[in-house]
Amino acid sequence: MPGWRPFRKIMPGRIIMAGLGGVAVLAVTLVVLDQVFPPNLARLSHVSTVVEGENGRPLRVFSTAGGLLRLKTTLADIDPKYVRFLKSYEDRRFDSHIGVDPLALARAAWQWVRAGHIVSGGSTLTMQVARLLEPRDRTIWAKSIEILRAMQLEWHFSKTGILNMYATLAPFGGRVEGVRSAANVYFQKDPGHLTIAEAALLTVLPQSPSLLRPDRFAGQARQARAKVLQRLRNDNEITAAEYQQALGEPIPRQQYAMPLLAPHLAERLAAQYPDQNRIVTTIEPWLQADMQKLVEYYGVSVARDRSLAVVVVENKTGKVRAHLGSRDYLDRPSHGFVDMTRAIRSPGSTLKPFIYALSFDDHQTHPQTLIWDRAIADGGYRPSNFDHNEAGEISIADALRFSLNIPAVKVLGRYGPIRFSESMRKNGLELSLPGDAAVPNLAIALGGVGVKLDDLTGLYRGLATDRKNCPLQYLRDEKPAACLSPHEMFSPQTQKWITGILQNTPRPDGYRAQATLNPAPIAFKTGTSYGFRDAWAFGYNADYTVGVWVGKASGQPSPGQTGLSSAAPLLFSVFEKLPRLSRIHNVDLDESWKKPAPDGLKYFAPNRAQQNQLAANALDIEFPADDALFLLGDIARRGVVLRARNGVRPLIWMVNGVPLPSDPWKRTARWKPSEPGFYDITVLDKNADASHRQVTIRANAPQRSTISQVSISSVKNRP
Repeated sequence: MPGWRPFRKIMPGRIIMAGLGGVAVLAVTLVVLDQVFPPNLARLSHVSTVVEGENGRPLRVFSTAGGLLRLKTTLADIDPKYVRFLKSYEDRRFDSHIGVDPLALARAAWQWVRAGHIVSGGSTLTMQVARLLEPRDRTIWAKSIEILRAMQLEWHFSKTGILNMYATLAPFGGRVEGVRSAANVYFQKDPGHLTIAEAALLTVLPQSPSLLRPDRFAGQARQARAKVLQRLRNDNEITAAEYQQALGEPIPRQQYAMPLLAPHLAERLAAQYPDQNRIVTTIEPWLQADMQKLVEYYGVSVARDRSLAVVVVENKTGKVRAHLGSRDYLDRPSHGFVDMTRAIRSPGSTLKPFIYALSFDDHQTHPQTLIWDRAIADGGYRPSNFDHNEAGEISIADALRFSLNIPAVKVLGRYGPIRFSESMRKNGLELSLPGDAAVPNLAIALGGVGVKLDDLTGLYRGLATDRKNCPLQYLRDEKPAACLSPHEMFSPQTQKWITGILQNTPRPDGYRAQATLNPAPIAFKTGTSYGFRDAWAFGYNADYTVGVWVGKASGQPSPGQTGLSSAAPLLFSVFEKLPRLSRIHNVDLDESWKKPAPDGLKYFAPNRAQQNQLAANALDIEFPADDALFLLGDIARRGVVLRARNGVRPLIWMVNGVPLPSDPWKRTARWKPSEPGFYDITVLDKNADASHRQVTIRANAPQRSTISQVSISSVKNRP
């Protein structure tokens, strides 16, 4: 036939050209689609924030916005045997295919045709990742999209990157997603070290996470795990002995709660770094767990109705190794959710070591300077000692050891309360004064200011180490910040004196042998705030500094609670659990503080301003009268008008040690008590003079009082 030959000659070339053109069009189409529809990685960015200890163990895990526990996981976090099992069971040719395994798809299609229903999916791990990134209904159209997305993922990401996506997004039952989340929930550990049985169970769970959940369907989970183990044995991935041992390993019967260690610190850091989903702290998880168990026992046996807080700092590095913001984070009656390490509270007598230290450095006193422990009778501020006794003439060292109030107030008066406050501020400790117009006064010596536990713990660490107040370090990889005090707070000699005195402070019952038997002697100081509201203990040795607070987060009194009886025993219990870091086995106590004072400092004398104070024009409360009685019903609405006379304004009014909102330039203030009880009313003026009145508020019907509050006539020392 004419024309047949030319057709036969031309046809192959045209077919080839058409084929190449089609391939080119397809390639261009795929490139355009890739640009228009890039991989949707949004789910990978919606992961749980995890706050970890220094060794990488989770301290606390925060749910995603959708309520999921989805921890970002990489192959570096996982035991290699899990990855090997996953490839062997799910996708043998994962390392060589382009996202789609034609042989697996052909096998799945043939099984579908023969059985009339889906027998196996034929999905590669990459296709599963595509489905996890963009979940869709199981349809032919959805499968087609998964195939295209899988090839797209292979084009953009390495095999390791794709497995990292799977390890983060794979479902494991309920709200648990990701291998790391599953290992913690089912095995209470990170996936870095898994048994063969654990790795096999995690391999099969994502196939049907709802029906294979071991905590709900243990039988089905065991059968599915056995199927994986049999496949691994047939493929020589495990030995016969390993197979038998793995078959006998029990199935986990519950989903364990994620760790809740250092919850307050974790919450603070998560809020401080909202863009980070992994925050690594300086906390030692094992030590933190021990501290929380200790506090749990202590709370049940000693402080059931109270909260407490503990900060443990490594002296050499300034790293916080344990942090407890309350006795029980989940306990509502004690307001456990409140982080008491950051609460501003009255420090009681815990500032006394720094008052004496600055006085020593200023050559105003010496540890063996003799001072009269006798009530100040000049009509001004009149503190008394806790036992209402007076020791007479006593050394400054013994005044600090026994936490006597009158000597501390006299020494602060000589040094100057404003000067002391400024010295503390320059050294990085902010003292919160009651009211914007408040002026530092002598009440500072006994806790008439507000401080935070972690701030004061940092100051004591400076006393224990280089005499500088440096910020505590909470993040493992954070560079140490510049010290808050660029210069030393006091001299090395003063540091030795204060440390030697505090090492010889009377111990609480049960710990009195510490001073002589402990090879790393502990120097410590306690304090109690107005109205028995706050009990404190700070201590340090060569390795650690520890701060402890005990009280009620609400600020209510705890009658009879003192730093020595409530906080100090916990302080020493904490030290018993701390590992030794230094190589020094026997430490000689420094006794330089016992040497006699030089001639000029043998006796303490007040300054001229103190000597010239006259009681005739002293500050005084004109109303109410001392021991006045009021019925709550009579004053509930209008309150009680407090009136002062004399004194130098501004004035500060306090009720049971709590500042009362008032105009500091007026001599009157209105007080509205909310409940019956015994109350101590105090007014302070610019020169730190003070006046006190005790009043009683009763319920409407006079009756025998059953109120447990304690009347405080003045600020007292409480060890």
